[in-house]
Amino acid sequence: MDAPAITFSPEATAEHLRGLQASADLIGQLAGGAERTVELEDMMDRNVRHLEIMLSMSHIQSAGADLAPYEAAISAGKAWLAAS
Repeated sequence: MDAPAITFSPEATAEHLRGLQASADLIGQLAGGAERTVELEDMMDRNVRHLEIMLSMSHIQSAGADLAPYEAAISAGKAWLAAS
């Protein structure tokens, strides 16, 4: 038996998109900063993974939003992490 699909209201989807933007903004700040600590690396990793998980969700994919900035943030975050 398949699990029932989870549906999100337009308001919840909009909130999720705002969360994506917040993570993308933080990734940009971290990647542009000179400081690098274990805590900042953990924060970067968490935000990259958050974006990856959220972008895989069907309600985000079908929201009609431009997801390219979030995909770019994932790439930037992974590049920053790889440079450590």
